[in-house]
Formats: sequence, C-alpha cells, structure tokens
Amino acid sequence: MLTHVPKRHPVIPLYLAFRGLARAIVAVWRDPETKALPLVAGALVLTGTIFYWRFEDWTIIQALYFSVVTLTTVGFGDFTPTSAGTQIFTIIYILTGLGVLVALLSSVAQQYIRQKTESGKVRERLSARRRHTPAT
Repeated sequence: MLTHVPKRHPVIPLYLAFRGLARAIVAVWRDPETKALPLVAGALVLTGTIFYWRFEDWTIIQALYFSVVTLTTVGFGDFTPTSAGTQIFTIIYILTGLGVLVALLSSVAQQYIRQKTESGKVRERLSARRRHTPAT
C-alpha cells in the first residue's frame, strides 16, 4: 500500500535557513562581546569604498564591489589598485579586514549553531512530553 506524502514547497527550507541566519545576526548584535563586530565590519567596507572611489577614480559601486571582494578574499582580479599608495593601503586593508570579517562570521556561525542546538533540545523535550502524557 502506497501512501501519498505531500511535497514541501522548495522555498520553505530556504526561508527557514535565512530566518535562522537573521536570528543569528541579531543575536551577535545583542551580545555585548560581539556587538561592535558588525559596526567595525561596516566601517571597514565604508572606509575602503570611499578610499578606492577617491584614489582609484572608480565609481562608488565599483569601489564597494572591490572592497567586499577584497575583504571576503574572493579576489576576482577584475579591478586592481594601480598606484603604490593604493597597493599599500590594500595590503593593510586586507590584513585588518580579514581578521574582523573572520571574527564576525565565526560569531554569526556560533550563534546559528547554538540556536539550532537549542531548538533541537526543545523539540526533544516536547517529544518526550508527548510520549509521556497519558491519552485522554
């Protein structure tokens, strides 16, 4: 005998993952020990964007793109600093920004994992209660 199992909509797991990620980001923001990390990361991106926009004569979008690609270590190579001054800034920018971004991303990941672990424990407790509740 075959039973029909309803299909889940493919967008639901994606939505749940993004919701969990958003909750983890909010938790990082609320934690006094990690609260400054999003601000520092944002300040770094803004600083790089303004610097490259001003000294490389790129558009704001190009400068923002380069800043994000550089800090995330993707480095597509489609834009490169052209002067010795901007190359030195980029070296310092990478060394500083990489540490901040790693700290931010690891804090978000830690919060995400903590929330997943806690929600699993809640599910287990609810399941155990249901099993031990006498039927009426």
